[in-house]
Amino acid sequence: MANPLTGYNFAYLDEQTKRMIRRAILKAVAIPGYQVPFGGREMPMPYGWGTGGIQLTASVIGENDVLKVIDQGADDTTNAVSIRQFFKRVTGVATTERTEDATLIQTRHRIPETPLVEDQILIYQVPIPEPLRFIEPRETETRTMHALEEYGVMQVKLYEDIARFGHIATTTPIR
Repeated sequence: MANPLTGYNFAYLDEQTKRMIRRAILKAVAIPGYQVPFGGREMPMPYGWGTGGIQLTASVIGENDVLKVIDQGADDTTNAVSIRQFFKRVTGVATTERTEDATLIQTRHRIPETPLVEDQILIYQVPIPEPLRFIEPRETETRTMHALEEYGVMQVKLYEDIARFGHIATTTPIR
């Protein structure tokens, strides 16, 4: 382990914030399909560049972990390199580009092709965590839809995309 950046807490976040996020993670695991909000902290990178996933990683990373960061399926994108360097500086942990060697994998949009093993943690960040949000904006309704496994409206939307455009055209909106 390299020496972490002095003057900062291990993994940048304060211990109280890490505990709060770990509690949210436990709730997310315990209640399938439940979107667990947590109070995001200011990070030294632009909002929307994976800061939620970075905070999850900061909350669970340990001194003996080996970190792999993937962005859009690649290890060499600007975002992946920046996140990997950030954690190397604030934790001193080893990093890797090999899935097999990692104990903690943070990925955006894509799951590694290499099968994971029992001792690996995958932090999977997505741009829009609720896929029904553009079809049904009310949180209470989307929760009910998930509870009842009512996905007919999504299937209709996907069918309409194929009928109109020849392919599924639903994407993340650009703002």
